[in-house]
Amino acid sequence: QETKSQTTRETGRVTWYALMSLGLTAMILGSIQNFSCKTITLPQKSHPDRFGSLDSGPFSYRSSEIIFQGGVNSTSYALDICRYYSFLSYDLGYIWDDDPMTIAVRVFAFMAAILGALGLAGLLAVPCFGVSICFWRCYGILLLLAGICQGMSLNIVNSSLCDNNPVLQILDDASGTTSLGNTFDDVCQVYMGFRCGIAATVLWLFLAVCLLVLPAPSKWNDDWCSEHAPTPRTDQEELNPTLKVRMDERE
Repeated sequence: QETKSQTTRETGRVTWYALMSLGLTAMILGSIQNFSCKTITLPQKSHPDRFGSLDSGPFSYRSSEIIFQGGVNSTSYALDICRYYSFLSYDLGYIWDDDPMTIAVRVFAFMAAILGALGLAGLLAVPCFGVSICFWRCYGILLLLAGICQGMSLNIVNSSLCDNNPVLQILDDASGTTSLGNTFDDVCQVYMGFRCGIAATVLWLFLAVCLLVLPAPSKWNDDWCSEHAPTPRTDQEELNPTLKVRMDERE
C-alpha cells in the first residue's frame, strides 16, 4: 500500500511538471504573437536591395527603411523599436480609427493571456493543496477557452493591419505621393510571431484536453508546504500572554 501511494505521488509529480511546462511554453509563445510587433510583415517589393518592411502585431508596429522616393535623393523612414498604434498621433501626427476586426483581435489577445494565466495559477496550487476533479475540469475549460481565443487572435491577417495598414496610409500622405502604398505587397506575410501563435494555440488546446481527460493528481509536496506554511496560533494563552501571567498569579 505504501509503495502504491508513493508511485501515485510520483506520477502526479511528473504529470504536474509536464503540464506546467506546456502551459508556460504556450504562455510565452502566445505573448510573442500578441504583444510583440513581429506577427505579420509587409515587405517593400519595389526596392528588394534595401529590404524595407513594415512589421506589425495586434498592438504595435515597427518599420525598417521604408523608401519614399528612389534615386540619388531617396528618403526613407525607419523606426527600429516597437511602437504602439495608439501613439500614432504622437509619432506621425495622425489619429486612426481601428476597424472592428482589429478590435476583436486585440480583445481575443487579452482574453487568451488572462484565461491562460488563470488556468496556470490554478495548476500552481496543486502540489500543496491538491485539487478536486471539479476544479481540475474547470482549469481545463479555462485553458480550452484560452486556446480558442489564441486561435481567434490569428485573424490579424484579416484585419486592416494586414491589407490596409494605418502606418502606410499615414506615410502615404506624409510623403506627398499616393504611390507609396503600391510599393508594398498587397497581402501581408506571416512572420515569427504568427508561427508562435499557431504553436501556442496547439499547446493550449492539447493542455486543455489533458486536463479534461486525465484524472486529477493528489497533492505530493506536503513536506515543502508544511515547512513553509505559517503555524496558526489557536491557544488562547499564546494569543494573550498577559492573560496567562494573570492566571498564574491567581494560582
